[in-house]
Amino acid sequence: MDLGFLLHALIPSLNSVAVLIIFFGYLAIAGSILPGKLVPGVTLQDGSRLYYCCNGLLSLLLLIVLLGVGAKMDLLSPTVISESGLELLSTTFIFSVLVTFLLYAAGCNSQTQGSSLKPHVTGNLIHDWWFGIQLNPQFMGIDLKFFFVRAGMMGWLFINLSVLAKSIQDANLSCSMILYQLFCALYILDYFFYEEYMTSTWDIIAERLGFMLVFGDLVWIPFTFSIQACSLELDLWIM
Repeated sequence: MDLGFLLHALIPSLNSVAVLIIFFGYLAIAGSILPGKLVPGVTLQDGSRLYYCCNGLLSLLLLIVLLGVGAKMDLLSPTVISESGLELLSTTFIFSVLVTFLLYAAGCNSQTQGSSLKPHVTGNLIHDWWFGIQLNPQFMGIDLKFFFVRAGMMGWLFINLSVLAKSIQDANLSCSMILYQLFCALYILDYFFYEEYMTSTWDIIAERLGFMLVFGDLVWIPFTFSIQACSLELDLWIM
């Protein structure tokens, strides 16, 4: 793989932007309307508590069914993610950077004194952009911190499944790939089955939402945790 090909593959396309928008749009709608256990968060410094609707498992399973039906009806390709992985990587990275600047601007202009949205500005631009200013920023009633970690975990699974579909399509399915897919699917399903315990983790209760968390949730988790699947598919292709 030469440098020119790699750089060209990293250029975001309308297709990768559309995939990202549809994915985030589905998660926002499903997270808002699907039933789920309402879990109270930890008590914050001002005595308030946030409540989280833990319907991630139902959202995930419904999306798998919808994508499966869409693939069966030839409305979409199950390999669309694996075939445009680098485009999606760069698109998601750019989205993470833009969102973080918006969070920074919104935080600096916030007049709220509640623990969730009270701005913590140090005056150091890089520090505040990296670590964030607000603890639990929201957009249209959606807790962004909880939303992004859910998107990252689901994204990891769908990258894996798309690579699996590519392996089956190319007749390269191996025992290693099957085992990797099973172990990862078990881990991710376990996460969503016990999603309510995420509400008491350090990321949720203490870390402010800045580039560190946004990048970690949307880029690091799905695109680095799935490297093994991509490596297995590439090794089989080389062989």
